[in-house]
Amino acid sequence: MDEQKVVSYFKKVCSIPRASGDEKAISDYIVSFAKERGLDVTQDEYYNVIIRKPATVPNAGDAVILQGHLDMVYVKDNGCDHVYENGIEVKEDEKYYYAEGTSLGSDNGIAVAFCLAILDSDSIAHPDLEVIFTVQEETGLSGAETIDISSLKGTRFINLDSEEEGVFYTSCAGGVRSRMIWNIETQRLQQPVVPLQIDFQGLAGGHSGINIGNGLGNAIVLLGRLLYELRDMQVWIGSIDAPGKANAIAKDASIVLYVAPEELKDIKAKISDTEAIFQAELQYTDTISFALTEGKPTKDAEVYTKKYQENIMNALILIPDGVSGYSFAVDDLIETSMNLGALTCEDKTLTLLMSLRSSVESRKQMLRNKLQVIGDSYSDACIFEFDYPGWQYRSESPLRDKAIALYEKMFGKKAEVAAIHAGLECGYWDGKKPGLDIISTGPNLYDVHSTKEKVSKESISHMWQYLQELLKELA
Repeated sequence: MDEQKVVSYFKKVCSIPRASGDEKAISDYIVSFAKERGLDVTQDEYYNVIIRKPATVPNAGDAVILQGHLDMVYVKDNGCDHVYENGIEVKEDEKYYYAEGTSLGSDNGIAVAFCLAILDSDSIAHPDLEVIFTVQEETGLSGAETIDISSLKGTRFINLDSEEEGVFYTSCAGGVRSRMIWNIETQRLQQPVVPLQIDFQGLAGGHSGINIGNGLGNAIVLLGRLLYELRDMQVWIGSIDAPGKANAIAKDASIVLYVAPEELKDIKAKISDTEAIFQAELQYTDTISFALTEGKPTKDAEVYTKKYQENIMNALILIPDGVSGYSFAVDDLIETSMNLGALTCEDKTLTLLMSLRSSVESRKQMLRNKLQVIGDSYSDACIFEFDYPGWQYRSESPLRDKAIALYEKMFGKKAEVAAIHAGLECGYWDGKKPGLDIISTGPNLYDVHSTKEKVSKESISHMWQYLQELLKELA
């Protein structure tokens, strides 16, 4: 079967709005798809879906489970007029599929498309198939946590949520999300001040697991450092806004400061100096610039109290960010990391969203403890949620061995066995159904969770050929 069937389903999936927590429409579409083809389908209260399809060959081997997640990380560029409810229109050039001004959703829409194309085919040889579509993977793997798979008979599990063709993942990090909260108290200044808005621009952003070791700038971390540089000057915070996701490296931030007129020149000079420092630090990995907008002087500015300004500044300076440890068991594997993803205010409640990851449970707990200490000292609350398990490497895996041998035979190049510093749902499958033989694979995706996201056309073609042959062998 030609891969255009996969592309057709991918475009359909992308056209349906499906940010994490908003999966009902895509879930209902999957259910209708299955019913139209007479396939056994179940949908739970969370909108997870399981579809079963009988083997297409006699005397087939054990059932195979295929799995991808329905949700996507939806982000868009500043100034982009895209309307979320309209879905994503897939664009293309000679080599890639992409979107304009928004994330594409190939993570994990391409897996959904592969599964639909397989389920829609009468010509692909395969054993009994059990296909799982989960929700809210991007916000803590909660779909995998809640779904009941006790009735599944499959012993071999193929997760299609990886992003490098020819790389077969057999282990992943566990993680936990955190929210640090400040119930902001404000005051009215009785002195004349000048509003100064600083917009952080140019940062690339990226996936907080895949890209955390690439030396990218984090807008929230840099904002905290800027505040610290201005700590001894007459500066008051009026507002802070750094929208984003816990599992995406923060790329945008804006802060409104009110400054004493007599120090305005020195403060602007300090901001310029700090911008130059950040640019020098990131010259090999990222870009950063400040856009300053000076407003009209005012005598009645509402600003954060000194207590809250200092607490926020201190917390942002102290919270670990980026890679905090590498594995000694797997070469070049990031073991433990921390990401600051969003800092936003609503009704005077300022919330910092963060994501902790580690392939070693005790080190994940250590990082969590550090956050707790910082939160107890400098915030009103520090909440932990969506604590998900890691996936341990298995020394014996017939599925892994067969998958690698087939890939190398088909494409004439060496496959790679790898561990990933990101949360895969495989940790839950491993725990829910002990003894499952699990691999994770997928086509080449680039810059996921960002507006530069794209997927390789050639790699989609390769993976489509490969999946058909792998299912044939497993049958």
